[in-house]
Amino acid sequence: MAHELDTQADGRVAMAYLAGTETPWHAQETNPQIVQPGESTETWAEQSGTAYMVDIAPNEKNGQPIPNSDHIFRTDTDAVVGPYIKGQYIPVQNSVGWKLADILRDKYGFEIETAGALFGGSAIWIQLGTELQAEAGEGDMLTSKPTINLNHSGAVANRFLSTNVRVVCNNTLTQAINTSDGVFKHDHRVHIDLDAVETALGLNAQAFGEFAKVAQSMAARALTDQEALDFFQLVIGGTEKQKDGKIIRSQGVRKAMAYYKGRDFIAEGKKEIVEEVNAKLAEIAKLPDDLTRPAPVNPGHDLASAHDTLWGAFNAVTWLADHKPVKNRGLEHQIASHALGDGNGGKVKTKAYKKALELLAA
Repeated sequence: MAHELDTQADGRVAMAYLAGTETPWHAQETNPQIVQPGESTETWAEQSGTAYMVDIAPNEKNGQPIPNSDHIFRTDTDAVVGPYIKGQYIPVQNSVGWKLADILRDKYGFEIETAGALFGGSAIWIQLGTELQAEAGEGDMLTSKPTINLNHSGAVANRFLSTNVRVVCNNTLTQAINTSDGVFKHDHRVHIDLDAVETALGLNAQAFGEFAKVAQSMAARALTDQEALDFFQLVIGGTEKQKDGKIIRSQGVRKAMAYYKGRDFIAEGKKEIVEEVNAKLAEIAKLPDDLTRPAPVNPGHDLASAHDTLWGAFNAVTWLADHKPVKNRGLEHQIASHALGDGNGGKVKTKAYKKALELLAA
């Protein structure tokens, strides 16, 4: 299944959503569970197929344990969810995620909206929502959805983030991670600090309000193309060159400007090659028109709030950092570095925010 949802022992899909909210896109195929408002986290865990525990056992060869080689398994089914781990790996039980969700619900007014298990139970998510909403501009709605993502594969850290994306499957969870600034990332080699996560997510309401005001101010600040280029130069930098009397900006700056305008970026000298290859692939594959169209570039760039505005320039930088980094080192690196904010991509987005505030104050 493209959505990668787990199936419970009784045949039910391991996914649940809050009654009265939008029906998941895959509901006709999966028939997910519906949970009424106010239900306990125990009910949510049972309905979403996340009421299980994990444990660690040594890998073996010829009946003998292999030193420093273990696997993670579900205690309810004995299914292996993480085939290989080493070092001081500490499992975080799903019940810890539900405890955190209960804290956020009781103390800060969040409501559990969706939850489920993925890839046979190697990962789960719990997403909460609030009534927090704000418009950066007409049709450009900002929302707040704290999301808990626990991973038992042994290869990925636990993640706690806030997103505009409603998570109902692996596809939407990936989208949420790739388009959100993470607030906390937990390494399985250390004990999880729920107080730290609670502080990060619990203060989301205050942070959201402040960000919404800044977003509205950015959307109201018009930019000329020259001002946009100068903004990208300040944030992304790079060496400027001169050719035939013209200033040639760095590739990062030119990329950002292209995405700001909703255009894809192809380096000089490669455009004809790329177009020729794409044409041959389309001819060989004989794909339908809707599959040969290019993927959206910087979605939302054409909204009134983003068109020729500082808000549009800021979002072009975040889109570049998350999806089109100048140095692409693979998906896992992008998730860790660019989406979760602890690497170069996160630094670029932080710098963009600071420079935008400086421009607003000027």
